[in-house]
Amino acid sequence: MKQEVSDSRSSFVVWRLLKSSERRALVGIIFLILVGLILETLSLGIVMPVVAILTQDDYQTKYRWLTDNLGSPSREDLIVIVMLLMVGIYIVRSLFLLWSSWVQKGFSAALSGRLSQRLFTIYLRQPYLFHLQHNSATLMRNSRNANVVVTGGIDPTLVLLTDGLVAIALFTLLIIVEPVGTIITLVAFGVGAWLFQLLTRRRIERWGDQRNLHDGMILQHLQQGLGGAKDVKILGRESEFLDQHEKHLKESLRINRVYSVLQTMPRMYMEILTIAGLAALVISMVLQKQSFTEIIPTLGLFAAAAFRVMPSINRLLGALQTLIYSRAIIASVYADFKLDAPDETKLVTGIPFSEQLELRSVTFQYPTASTPSLQQVSLVVRRGEAVGFVGPSGAGKSTLVDVILGLFAPTAGLVLVDGQDIQKNLRNWQNQIGYVPQSIYLTDDTLRRNVAFGLGDENIDENSVRNAIRLAQLEEFVFSLPENLDTVVGERGVRLSGGQRQRIGIARALYHNPSILVLDEATSSLDTPTEHGVMQAVQALQGSKTVIIVAHRLSTVEYCDRLYRIESSRLIEEGTFDEVVKRSAIKK
Repeated sequence: MKQEVSDSRSSFVVWRLLKSSERRALVGIIFLILVGLILETLSLGIVMPVVAILTQDDYQTKYRWLTDNLGSPSREDLIVIVMLLMVGIYIVRSLFLLWSSWVQKGFSAALSGRLSQRLFTIYLRQPYLFHLQHNSATLMRNSRNANVVVTGGIDPTLVLLTDGLVAIALFTLLIIVEPVGTIITLVAFGVGAWLFQLLTRRRIERWGDQRNLHDGMILQHLQQGLGGAKDVKILGRESEFLDQHEKHLKESLRINRVYSVLQTMPRMYMEILTIAGLAALVISMVLQKQSFTEIIPTLGLFAAAAFRVMPSINRLLGALQTLIYSRAIIASVYADFKLDAPDETKLVTGIPFSEQLELRSVTFQYPTASTPSLQQVSLVVRRGEAVGFVGPSGAGKSTLVDVILGLFAPTAGLVLVDGQDIQKNLRNWQNQIGYVPQSIYLTDDTLRRNVAFGLGDENIDENSVRNAIRLAQLEEFVFSLPENLDTVVGERGVRLSGGQRQRIGIARALYHNPSILVLDEATSSLDTPTEHGVMQAVQALQGSKTVIIVAHRLSTVEYCDRLYRIESSRLIEEGTFDEVVKRSAIKK
């Protein structure tokens, strides 16, 4: 998933991720930056005339254009006018820059939100095989870090543009006023900044790579430790998980610490260069035999410029550091933004299921596997039938179900419903399926929301919830609870028994009234009496639903109309329960 993106190309990479409206908005922001630049130059350009009027007797000669335009006022009136003018310019400049900052931050926030949501959308809409091939902790880290494309790409680029133009404009103004001293100062600043970047660039790049790695490992150990809390407790592995988490946490914090300290260094570094530059300026002017009355206004302008340009240069160096530091994160998410995310709204035509589901010479092989998991499987499931798949572990039963569900596209062959290929309208085919896995994923929420999984309260159909509860034979249990359907089940249903969790899984599968109910080892972890109770609820649906059951125990599929026995990735036998048991010499 990772594609190398050098820090010098990070901004161009981000540009490709922008929509046309966002690109236009960014151009508008650049225009605001240019207007702000003009105001910045004006606010500093007025400093020298003000100081000259206050300190030089020949101010009228040097600034005749100003006095003539103001009606040749007295010195006292002129001082009042230029002071008020200076205050006015600074007020307008500050208000404009504040508004410009508001616009820029609004753009960044909106873009950051869109990119984060976009990446999450891309991940959720990837084929199921994608999720089997990628660590969920990595995907979670990338989703969380999608905003770094903005904070580590666009924002520092805007800083480079804004403060870079400000610095160029101010140095241009200073060169006009005092060329020799400015050039000396500029060389000092330039060489100093270049040396700083030369000495820190590789370290920052390495720290960015390491931080990205350690943040991913922190999330992975949190996920594994908390997700497998029961096994962790039984095996006494708390210390191991804590040690691994602490190791990566310490490294991440150490990197953040040294990077944070490095971010403060440009300010101190540039302060030294600024003082040295002002000293060099004064020495240069003295050696040029300039009078003190000429030195003071120029020095005032340079001091004001230094006061303004030093933060800009600090931010420039900080922005360069951010671009380098964020390179690894931008690289880790950039390629994923280019993944296809199918638009479900395009799938509008329904797939009828009035006759049969057919697998025609279906073969499936995982991309990294050396042999197929399914080979030349052909079978038919008629509407209203109850069909069971049996066979040893690893035979390919669950893979076969995943192909029927449309989670895997066959490597060869077709899955047809009434003669139509399900892959051509997958969403509408899956809308007709209710799926009950071996392990039911329950959220730490109410029974109602777990049955209507993924829907907001405003979209939950109460009648559908109650009907699903009834069909799953959960009514007695639900109404025995103090809060009925509003009872919170706990994360992963920790407050429920295994049988209750499976029944909730069945109710969830039945909520949208599917045509087909698929149970993939749904009762394999239950004891026999509990399994019998759950299967009674399933048997009650026979005839009204097409039922497909994957099981190890034959007692689970005893009531099925037909059995298919799968071994070594192949369908080797078909018949009624008694026929398959008799021919295979399997004990009931």
